[in-house]
Amino acid sequence: MKPARATQLLMTAGLAVATATACFPVQPQGANPAAAAPSTSVGSEQASPGGPAGVAATATPAGDASVPAAPSSSTGEPTAAASSGEPSVSPNGTAGSPSDAVTAPPSQLSEGEGRGRSDAEINGWSVDYFEGFDGSFEDTKWGHYGLDKGAVGHGAMGIMSDENSLVENGNLIIRTQYRDGQWSAGGASSADAFAASRGRWEVRAKFPRGKGIGYAFLLWPEDKSWPPEIDFAEGRVNGPRVSGTYHWGDSTEEGHKQDQRVFDNTDMGGWHTYGVIVEDDYIVFTFDGQEWGRITRDDVGEGITDKRMWFGVQTGAMDPNGKVNQYETVDGGVPGPLTPAVSDIQIDYVAHYTRG
Repeated sequence: MKPARATQLLMTAGLAVATATACFPVQPQGANPAAAAPSTSVGSEQASPGGPAGVAATATPAGDASVPAAPSSSTGEPTAAASSGEPSVSPNGTAGSPSDAVTAPPSQLSEGEGRGRSDAEINGWSVDYFEGFDGSFEDTKWGHYGLDKGAVGHGAMGIMSDENSLVENGNLIIRTQYRDGQWSAGGASSADAFAASRGRWEVRAKFPRGKGIGYAFLLWPEDKSWPPEIDFAEGRVNGPRVSGTYHWGDSTEEGHKQDQRVFDNTDMGGWHTYGVIVEDDYIVFTFDGQEWGRITRDDVGEGITDKRMWFGVQTGAMDPNGKVNQYETVDGGVPGPLTPAVSDIQIDYVAHYTRG
């Protein structure tokens, strides 16, 4: 099966990230509020890694299980997707993928938490940053989203609140909650702690059950310009759709482009690592150390960005009466049988690697 590919222009509208699916803007710590780009949904074909996660592949439009990305917005209007013409991606690296991307996943099992730096080691790679959230949030030097309690907007309900990013029992918690008649969402970033040019990122996480609750794991440029941006795992917390998107070009309608890959993860509630390898010639998306999607220099028409980028994560409750209500939203806009009042994403660790 060929990896999905969809390159498109996005309309400009403020600070942004565009995912190729329904999403909302949330300004990351240190981001420049002068740029933005609402995106549209794209048709996509899915790659399927094998292994213990039980990942299944289907070929359906990406908008069917869309999600918010960092500061972004989306009209949710479908556009045509172009095939990349690349060989299909397999978890054993036999489809022309960089072999070191798939031969040695982080040491972990699907269940359990509290893994340390040694558990995150990968053959052929050196860990140059590791945050295991064993102290307080302040100890991490990370930043909260939502200090100003601003509206989430663009299809998501309520406000961003710094109260929704915290460290608890050795995990980073990113919370979406309904309280006193209002939704609030969470987010956090490593902007003040660590950023890197290229290399490899791995995030070990598990997701709650919650219909209409979206999430995004992304890399954002340290110099506050946009694009580039790399969203290496985003979707709804229920899954199964997980997407990876690269944004490049410039922030104008004519100049901004993106390319996306998707796959299905049927075990969103289990502990897994979600990762990305960024090199001059390609971006590889990984799941439990296995490659599931790739975007190459040939797809982009230029080298992949070498800007220093930091990691960010965010959530949001999607509005059934909002601008992207053609996608999965919270039934009735309030907690119910399928959407609890509190939904917590748990992150065990975030690690960055260099070759060696």
